[in-house]
This record gives sequence, structure tokens and C-alpha cells, in this order.
Amino acid sequence: MIIRIVDDSISLDELREIAKEYYIDMIKGVADISKEIIAVGGEYHMDANMKILENGSIQSDVWGFNILLDRPRDERIEFTSLINIRPLAGNRSMEVEDEEIRKKMSDIINRKII
Repeated sequence: MIIRIVDDSISLDELREIAKEYYIDMIKGVADISKEIIAVGGEYHMDANMKILENGSIQSDVWGFNILLDRPRDERIEFTSLINIRPLAGNRSMEVEDEEIRKKMSDIINRKII
């Protein structure tokens, strides 16, 4: 299973190569909004989640997303993942509900994907 932690940058072509393993035109990932890094790849968000936690992230800072590779840059992020369900943190659905967290995620993801 290919999972890559991106603390610098990754090209769209590299994402497409990783995505071929499971979803072809979509890739799952997680963003650490504190460390400002992402992890991409795997069949489930939990795969990238475990990898980023092994790298020193803490769960409360990590949120799941999907990148739809064939969509324009401003339409390609989905903020949906089972790991986002956190009633104690005020997030009761798979969708990241907090607009500030979504903005942080977008900024990080868009800086990392070149």
C-alpha cells in the first residue's frame, strides 16, 4: 500500500500515480492542521491517518479529505471521511463542519499539491 506523507509538495501527476492503486481519479488523504502536513494514499482514510500518527501527529489535529483529480483546483477537495465524526469536538458528521478547519485544510492541501 502506497501512503506518502507530504511535508513539502507533491505534483498532481504523483498523486495520480498513487491513486491508481485504489481509486484512479480520486485519492484519500488526511491533513494535520497543526503541523501543516498531509498524508495521501491507501484504501481508507484510516490508512493515511495511522501513517501520519506514526509520524508524530495527534488525532485532534488530523482531518480526512478526498481529492477528485479530474476537477478544477477550486472544486477538487471533499471534506468527507469517517475519521471526521467527532461528537466531542462538535463534528457530528463525516463532513468537516467547522468553516475555519475547512479553510485551514484547503490552504494546506493547495500549498502541498503543485
